[in-house]
Amino acid sequence: MIVLTPPIFAILPELLPGQIIIIDNASFHPKERIKKLLAKAGCEVLFLPAYSPALNKIEKFWARLKNYVSQIINDSENLVDAVSKAFRHLS
Repeated sequence: MIVLTPPIFAILPELLPGQIIIIDNASFHPKERIKKLLAKAGCEVLFLPAYSPALNKIEKFWARLKNYVSQIINDSENLVDAVSKAFRHLS
């Protein structure tokens, strides 16, 4: 079984007391666990409002990526290749 952990856990050792961490409000984020861990680190967490892609810059990138992939993918090209090509193009 593969267990994925939110990226916030990777940066916990780098956090300083008083920092404010802003996280999107995706339903898969373990909100209470994140709040407790950040509180132990002396940090505050703010969750973005639901359905607010304008406040979350990565959403704009994902939209551009999705659009680009949909334009270049065809039956002979697999999805992984198309996404790799899109990342190279958009980076």
